[in-house]
Amino acid sequence: MRFSLLSIAASALLLGACTTGAAHAHGENNAAGASDTATSFITPGHAVPDSARRGSDGVPRDASGRPHDYAHLGRTLPAFSGSMLDGTAFASQALEGQWTLIEVWGVWCHDSRNDAPYVDALWERIEGRPDLGFLSIHVPQNAETAANAYGRYGSVEAFLADEGYDWPVLTDKDASIREALTIRWTPSYILVAPDLTVQGYRTDLSTSGDEDPVTALLDQIETVSASYDPGRIRPVED
Repeated sequence: MRFSLLSIAASALLLGACTTGAAHAHGENNAAGASDTATSFITPGHAVPDSARRGSDGVPRDASGRPHDYAHLGRTLPAFSGSMLDGTAFASQALEGQWTLIEVWGVWCHDSRNDAPYVDALWERIEGRPDLGFLSIHVPQNAETAANAYGRYGSVEAFLADEGYDWPVLTDKDASIREALTIRWTPSYILVAPDLTVQGYRTDLSTSGDEDPVTALLDQIETVSASYDPGRIRPVED
């Protein structure tokens, strides 16, 4: 089964950070400059800035708490499965054979809501492409808040309808997918190669500083996919 865009959803309109397990508070863009702000696309072998600070979880972060690294970068994507909003079963093995950009977000997170128009634009530009899929995963902040994951909207369907979006949605009802993917910031974007290895990671599109964040991201994905040689570097297995 193949999907061009999947939007996995579980959300909660809660105040506070869009992060998990960090010592830093959520804040505005890092005043030190874009080079120190963890909103740009990173690939295996990237250098973490000297300015990065490590939270209680050991993840290097910028002044706003956004990660400068991702646990599965250069490794095989952890397996996960779930159900679409329409009840259709989905398993991550369906992503094999195609480049896929995975978004992990939650309506409870204001950064995710700020990114939603950009995600909508991604959906319009990726839908139907044979060379690139888009999987948007909507998750609760954690298992403890999963029951309140939809805030004032009451459901993912209501959020999408209210905002005029129509992404297919796969629901993470108990944060198990979030934990499987080791998500430490919402929203997170994960680029997966056809061999299911993670070849790119980034956070918020809305705070990237790019004039056109969607075009910039798609250009970066094209660069990575065009230069990727799966036989040159052996994937690191967990």
